[in-house]
Amino acid sequence: MSSDPHAQFAENLANYLVGLEPSLKLNTENSNIIQATSEKSAVFSLDLTPFIAEPAEVTAMDYFSGINSVSELLLAYQAAKSRSIFEVDSVAGRANVLPYADEFLKRILDKARVDLTNSQARLIADWVKQLDVYAAVKAVESLLYSTADLTLLEIAPDYGWTVHFDHVAIRCGTQAQQDAERVVGLLKKYHGYVSTQFSHEAYYQFPDGWNAYPLYKILNNGQVLRIFVDQSDADQSAQIIQHWNRVYGYTAHHMAIRATTFKDGVRYAVPLDEVMTALEKAGINILTPTGHYTAGLLLQVFTQPEINASIPEPLKQEIMSHGAQLGKTIENAKLLELVSRKEMTPEFAAQFFKLYGLTYDSNEPLHSTPIYQYFLPAQAAHVIKTSQQVV
Repeated sequence: MSSDPHAQFAENLANYLVGLEPSLKLNTENSNIIQATSEKSAVFSLDLTPFIAEPAEVTAMDYFSGINSVSELLLAYQAAKSRSIFEVDSVAGRANVLPYADEFLKRILDKARVDLTNSQARLIADWVKQLDVYAAVKAVESLLYSTADLTLLEIAPDYGWTVHFDHVAIRCGTQAQQDAERVVGLLKKYHGYVSTQFSHEAYYQFPDGWNAYPLYKILNNGQVLRIFVDQSDADQSAQIIQHWNRVYGYTAHHMAIRATTFKDGVRYAVPLDEVMTALEKAGINILTPTGHYTAGLLLQVFTQPEINASIPEPLKQEIMSHGAQLGKTIENAKLLELVSRKEMTPEFAAQFFKLYGLTYDSNEPLHSTPIYQYFLPAQAAHVIKTSQQVV
């Protein structure tokens, strides 16, 4: 028996899970890891060991509480952003981001002043106030720009769902300038995020020319935050992430959100297919899902990208000099990623929160406890590929 409480928890959870799901197997070399096999016979490993971190304050509450109007929401957003440290607050962070990125963000805010309703502003504020300042700022930008993001928040009560922040993906440029490494340093130093204790979960290298750093944080309200920091490889001038960064700055490539429902004292993940169907009924187009081989531990799909047709033609032509296909994919400005993560039983949930010195409350909507906390590189690669589809 392990003396590490995180490892012992994972071992118990893994044994429970493989007894419940015949398609999942224990890893023969590590009892904290389970394995899933895809329909193409590829084997994927999922480490169930929770990341190590101290619970942090819910810093967004100071800015987004008591919001009743669009103007108040935008003022709160500006205050939260100006009183903390973000990517563009360094010379290196601004060096390769084009002036158009400021124009793009300004258009988002100007459109919100005209089109957003006060009830929508209250809905957004009530949701983001449970996050930290960094995630809240990125979430506000996403919700103001992406029809799909806001639609899911609006329709969730009709289905009895709670919508949870899962992660945001920040497109950071290129490893030639150590862009992602710089952003990771900022998130750790100023915002309290951590890498996992496992090297295999701290950095991902993808065969199609990009790499990423996943980061984690748990708040004292029980909310788990995940940040996916990605960039193009140094020798891949046509890889899209660096060009997205130049054009859109550090606005999120996507925000991933998921839904749970509560019944008879137990919280359950809403199946991905149900969320997809609900959004399609609301007029949101869905791309190709992935992850069905994980027995519900992690399923993902992108909605159709928000298309930005306002990029100046000279800028598009310059970007196309790196690859003709970039002329269209650069317009895929923002996406919503839908995620479904199978929830722990209340007994395991209580043990999970105890690892962080927190008390589990089954009636608290924020106390969602997915069995699998991390990302699967194969699925991350899938969603990046689908996000480049020309629509």
